Amino acid sequence: MIAYLKGKISQKLTKSAIILSGDIGYEVFLSLKNLEALNIDEEKEFFIHSYIKEDAFDLYGFVSLEELDFFKKLISVSGVGPKSALNVLALANVEELKRAITSGDYAVLQQVSGIGKKTAERLVVELKEKFITDLSDAVIASDDGKQVIEALVSLGYKQIEAQEIIKHLPEEEADLATKIKQALQFINKK
Repeated sequence: MIAYLKGKISQKLTKSAIILSGDIGYEVFLSLKNLEALNIDEEKEFFIHSYIKEDAFDLYGFVSLEELDFFKKLISVSGVGPKSALNVLALANVEELKRAITSGDYAVLQQVSGIGKKTAERLVVELKEKFITDLSDAVIASDDGKQVIEALVSLGYKQIEAQEIIKHLPEEEADLATKIKQALQFINKK
């Protein structure tokens, strides 16, 4: 499996680029946003997801590990293939997409060709929990309120918004993941 590729941009195609590494040219599928940022003869590096199926061995490239991780989560959802997942990544940056998913805004995902209402709703339902769990595992602060604020900020909310949101959370003892869920539920009710 190929996990990383560094080389010179040999050609830009409609949905992919040919990356020349050594004497081998690899076709790497990229999001439109990443593809447009490339220049011919430029040296670039990509984190790669190798997608093997019966009739093909495709490489999907990402400029950051965060993009690659998000892509893998997208394709883990039934009905979302790698090409649709790349199109989702072309909509906005990863933080904005996580924010849309955790806030239940499936209409954003419906902008992607090939993703209808049901698939968008499935993406929100299946990934919302993963992103909240990831945040609760990643944030390590001493105070629960600070942790919730940090989690909301990492999802793209402004610091002031996050501070206002936690004022409306119940005072009950709960673990961090539950408090983040409560904060997102409060946001969805607004």
